[in-house]
Amino acid sequence: MKETSQENKMSLITETIDLDREYTPSKWSQRFPTFQEVLQHHLNFVTAASEEATNNIPHKLEIEYGPTPGQKLDILGTDLPDDAPILVYIHGGYWQELCREVSRYPARPLYRFKVKTIVVGYDLCPAATLPEIVNQIENAAKFVFEYAEKMGSRGVYFAGHSAGAHLVAKLLASADFLENTLGSKRLQGAFLISGVYDLREIVHTKINDRVQLPHEWAISLSPQFDDYAHLQVRRVRLYIIAAQYDSPTFKKQSRDFYELLHNTCLMQNMYFEIKDGMDHFNIVEYLTNDDNYLRNLLVHDIRKHL
Repeated sequence: MKETSQENKMSLITETIDLDREYTPSKWSQRFPTFQEVLQHHLNFVTAASEEATNNIPHKLEIEYGPTPGQKLDILGTDLPDDAPILVYIHGGYWQELCREVSRYPARPLYRFKVKTIVVGYDLCPAATLPEIVNQIENAAKFVFEYAEKMGSRGVYFAGHSAGAHLVAKLLASADFLENTLGSKRLQGAFLISGVYDLREIVHTKINDRVQLPHEWAISLSPQFDDYAHLQVRRVRLYIIAAQYDSPTFKKQSRDFYELLHNTCLMQNMYFEIKDGMDHFNIVEYLTNDDNYLRNLLVHDIRKHL
């Protein structure tokens, strides 16, 4: 009965809201005349910034953490002290676009503060299913935690943008994984940027043409319906951030997820902000600046807790 009620509610939403527009972030940006220009600028920007980071930071690239072609990660800042804090970055692209090669851009400002950056790649839809991608991120996290344990890292943080925020949230929801993985006690916090946490509407959009998510999987793959109480014991800090020029639906998703964590799970170590003047894309393009919110929040967290 509950499932039927939820399905009816979703049917009503699809009749009254243009979901394809709500879930097309480029159509909400104010910076360019067309959404195609928004996307092209973003791709050009992150590609150039990632190349600059790669050319200027000692690194080790294409480290395999799983058997398939997409399961590789990059470590930037290999010359930093063994115990350096680690920021793990997971890119967005609706689980079907972008890659780790153009997602190294947050590394330079962090490197100057002696923080290593690990950029995670994964197989994309439709070659991989969404459950397979979620599992791949667990494989990557296992590699990272074991690496952090071996190196004696003072702390591990995760950050994800858009679909990457969804993947980080699903990782954090896995109490068994965190309990049974060597090095996971080094987890300090996570930064979820313009994420999508409730997938029930996604199945009714063009995004699902490639993701091919069956509607009956939507709830189980939605962080909005997961339990995060185990994070309270670990004192993990969560930073949930969205952009002023995200769509109303994207902003609601971030707000609803924050409320789930803050109220249902009684988590106190929470931060929520909608960044003024930013859209879904320059909110992460801004991470390349020497003085940016992610670096500032991360450095503040490190100085306070490590």
